[in-house]
Parts: sequence; C-alpha cells; structure tokens
Amino acid sequence: SQSWHFDVDHYLNRVIPPSPLHHLPTPASRWLGYRREKRQDVGNVLGAWWSLLGAFCGLAVVAAVFNNTASIQTHKPPGASAILEYNAIRSPLGQPRNALLGHTFSAIIAVGITKLFQYHSEFERLRWVAGAVCCGVSSAVMLLTGTVHPPGGASAVLAATSPEITDMGWYFVGLVMWGTTLMLIVGLVINNIQRQFPMYWWTPLDLRVSKMEDVETRPDARGGLEKKRTEEEQ
Repeated sequence: SQSWHFDVDHYLNRVIPPSPLHHLPTPASRWLGYRREKRQDVGNVLGAWWSLLGAFCGLAVVAAVFNNTASIQTHKPPGASAILEYNAIRSPLGQPRNALLGHTFSAIIAVGITKLFQYHSEFERLRWVAGAVCCGVSSAVMLLTGTVHPPGGASAVLAATSPEITDMGWYFVGLVMWGTTLMLIVGLVINNIQRQFPMYWWTPLDLRVSKMEDVETRPDARGGLEKKRTEEEQ
C-alpha cells in the first residue's frame, strides 16, 4: 500500500521556475516572506497580538470589499483561513499554494458537483448528500495536488448545502478566489512586520538545487529518479 503514492511535485517541480525573491532588493523581498537567514518566530505573546490584528484586518478587508454581497454573511471559511494565515503561519496548510489552490479547487469541484445534483428532481432533499460528495472529492483532490487547506472543505460543503451560495453558481468561485487573495495580501503585510510569511510560495524545497540535481538524473519506470548512465555504462 505504501507504493501507492502519487507525488505531483515530482512532475511539476521540473517546470516550476526557482523563486526569484533572492534577486529582489531586501525592502521588497521582505514583504514577500524572503529572509537571507532563517530566524525563529516571536514568542506566543507577540504572536497572539499579531494573530489578533491579522485576523481583524483580514476579515475586515474581505467584509468591506463584499459589503454589498449578501451571501458573504453565510460564507464562514474566511474565519477558518484567518487562523491558518495569521496564527499558524508556519503550517504548510496556511501557505499561499494551499490557501489559494485549496480553496479554488474545492469551490470549482463543489459548484460543478452541485450543478449535476440539481438535475435531480429531489435535489432539495438530497442537498446533504451533495455536500458530503463535494467535501469528499475536494479533500481527495487537495491531497493529490498537495494543496490541503481545511477551510476549503467548508467552502465545498456550503456550495451544496447553502441555498444562497448554490444560487451564486460559478460566481462563488470568483468570490472565493478574490477573498482568499485579499486575505493573503493582508497576511503579507501584517505577518512580515515581526514574523515571516509565507515560509514558501510553492514548495519548501530549493528548486535551484533540485534542477541542478535533475541534470544528473532521469525518471525511472516507477516514477522515481535514477542516475543517468554514461555512454560507457550503456
């Protein structure tokens, strides 16, 4: 069973360019989470203060932008995301890749599945089934794509079980993407005053080193890597 493992980064990291942040001036790269040297996080007292301020500012910005969208009142995931993006900022679950893609994938999947369920004449009675399917499929996709973000599961459930959000259709995907982006922007400002966020944008691996090693390796038949053989060895 351990051999049943799919690592999407094994394929994507070959085409993802290395982070350019180390080329940027320090005043710019700092607010994008780059540090030349690793540093410890602040103590939990300061951490609590910045978590409070970040959550307040992040949710206030999202609420202000969507003030005229009544359905935002029923969309709870921004509150859950605030804990990850302003509190547990070192957790892989709260990094930009997970937050942006996890939410987006979940919203797309949930809206699509819900629309299929709507073809059934008993859709209103089957909303709970649609919600369970949406959450389950979203969870599986997030795991396979390395974008696990727990609040994405809530977005998936709401897309099926909340009539207001179901009526939004594909517009809900845009709302989720824009809201997540706004919270990320606030996080870049608040979290980088005394802390560091994000820890990485795509992967914690140094892609510069990975690509150098890739020159000496090639994919094997099992999806892993093997050392390239020279002409003499062949």
